[in-house]
Amino acid sequence: MRVTAIVLAAGTGDRMQHRIKKPYISLLGQPILVHTLRVLSGVPAIQDIIVTVYPGEERRCEKEIIQTLHARTGITVVAGGERRQDSVRNALTHAPETSALVLIHDGARPLITQPLIERAIRAAQKKKAVSLAVPVKDTITMVSKEDMLITRVLPRDSLYIIQTPQVFTKEIILEAHRKAFAEGFQGTDDASLVEHFGRPVTVIMGSYENIKITTQEDLLLAAALMKGRQQ
Repeated sequence: MRVTAIVLAAGTGDRMQHRIKKPYISLLGQPILVHTLRVLSGVPAIQDIIVTVYPGEERRCEKEIIQTLHARTGITVVAGGERRQDSVRNALTHAPETSALVLIHDGARPLITQPLIERAIRAAQKKKAVSLAVPVKDTITMVSKEDMLITRVLPRDSLYIIQTPQVFTKEIILEAHRKAFAEGFQGTDDASLVEHFGRPVTVIMGSYENIKITTQEDLLLAAALMKGRQQ
């Protein structure tokens, strides 16, 4: 079963407040995106990787990221879109016709592991649409924007933090993006898109270490976690 991975690295990373775009920021001496791609390219089931980058950054990514990897897997770099959803849709047009599963992962999640990726792929072979997630640890409340008062405490036992990778049959993810584009619907991620159009998405256990680097604090935490793994 051919698996194509889409890695999203087209964001500007404004919340990082860094002069360098997020995929190229150093994490223990190597760009964040290098760490992410190295893990994905080491998964035997993944035969193709498509990386979306900020438009105009294709050559830079090839030179500074892809050429340094010497990856077993073929990696294609394409321009992303204005929003996450647009980037995925662009990448899907480059997926081989023979792909059976499409795995979508945030380039800014470099602490993903091969066992987690392989678990998600195995689950998608049976369930057709899956997402990694972890249970919420803290109490989550709804708050009114007007006066910042708590309006509702949400039941923690049914709340999960959604992560990537998310894996779908190619048919399901293509259908969801076609319908979303036609209707002008915007989802928060691909799982929400698929679910919106009536396809069930199964959650499987992720890892609390599989963080998405969004702020400077996240970068420090990722470095500490990565150092811990090397000990």
